[in-house]
Amino acid sequence: MKARGQNGLIGQTQLELDGIPDISLLQDTSQKFGDENPLLNARVGRSIFTMLPCWHENRGSKRVLNLNLWAEEGFIGESVPPKKIKTAHQLAETLLNTPLEDQSGVGNLRLDLLLLKDGGSILFFTWSHILFDGKGAELLVRKFLEAAEGKAISKARERPEKTLPLTHQLKKTRPATRRFFDLIEHEYVSLSGKASGKGRFRYKILKFDQETTKKIQERAVGLCGLFSISFYLACAVRAHRKAFLSRGMDPSHYVNSIPVQVRPKTENGDPFQNRVSVLFFLLKREQLDTLKHAVQSAQSQFEEMTRSELGPSFEMLLRLMRRLPGSLYMKFLGAQFSGTIASFFHSFTGAFPFDNASLCGVRVSDARHVPSVSAPPGSGLFFSESHGCLTAVFSWRDVAVTEVEADLILQQLKHDLMNG
Repeated sequence: MKARGQNGLIGQTQLELDGIPDISLLQDTSQKFGDENPLLNARVGRSIFTMLPCWHENRGSKRVLNLNLWAEEGFIGESVPPKKIKTAHQLAETLLNTPLEDQSGVGNLRLDLLLLKDGGSILFFTWSHILFDGKGAELLVRKFLEAAEGKAISKARERPEKTLPLTHQLKKTRPATRRFFDLIEHEYVSLSGKASGKGRFRYKILKFDQETTKKIQERAVGLCGLFSISFYLACAVRAHRKAFLSRGMDPSHYVNSIPVQVRPKTENGDPFQNRVSVLFFLLKREQLDTLKHAVQSAQSQFEEMTRSELGPSFEMLLRLMRRLPGSLYMKFLGAQFSGTIASFFHSFTGAFPFDNASLCGVRVSDARHVPSVSAPPGSGLFFSESHGCLTAVFSWRDVAVTEVEADLILQQLKHDLMNG
């Protein structure tokens, strides 16, 4: 993404607060947190011995994790921050459209507190996806909340990977390789097409209350059981199809890679590194006429990939591919993924692990992830849950999707989630 002028892959976690926290304490916590976690200001390089990417601490850097203060227009207080912004949404998009290295703060994380005119506030964690996956970002935020309460910040520990003989590693990748060959037999497109462009990043959200969320969850369980991955994917595919149909297009296939967390459930302390495998789904046009049919198709693939242990197989393949230079990796993507990577991006990170938390004297009332996306594919639908409420975030690049198309996608998504 950096090579194509798209700012690198940046994510953002937004915490809504019931009031204004103790700003002095929050600033002290920010600086201490940055000091205690030097990886937040590290850079990626390659080992000359293994060719594996690795982190190098910027020991001579004087950059610190500062807290940037903003005020929404109309905010009235004893001391108004000098930085003003019209809305929280405008600030979020501004931060996500600015490369982290051009922002104040450490290299892989930026903190911004916006004081709202209604008396509340929002704390923005804007982070590099190279260092965190979605679950890792949640663990990072939880560590920060604990640090603000005066709890000791635990050091991240390097866990040595189990190294199998190369022949065993290659054997383990065979299911993933077979799946790749299955996928390349089918042509699919994304809303951005194969041509990449810089484009401005945009997003919109759908928020459901607790009662509606419970009904959606019950529908998901009724259609595909306890593992609802197939339900939300089917909704996301049908929503994107709505945008294609508005263009007079009806693609024959949709291909999506869904991240699957491989971090042990008992491992709650270390937020760093992307610890995911991927599962690749292929849905055909004729399977999308009804939501039930789409869910059944996705569910049968999920069950088959689970039986075939495709998750561990793709994880091993990703480990081996880390040695590839960037240019070769991009050629692989072009050859294996029709030059478009996926039809769109999608994930469901589940419930945030700090629903009952407070920060510097005020309660955390809501949380959500806003991931940026590359073009191609130019769009993504992401789900999370906070305080028993489901949030759907639609992210896009304006070279790929128009405002009207974004609204069409969210309208179809809302219909399918609630009564499709």
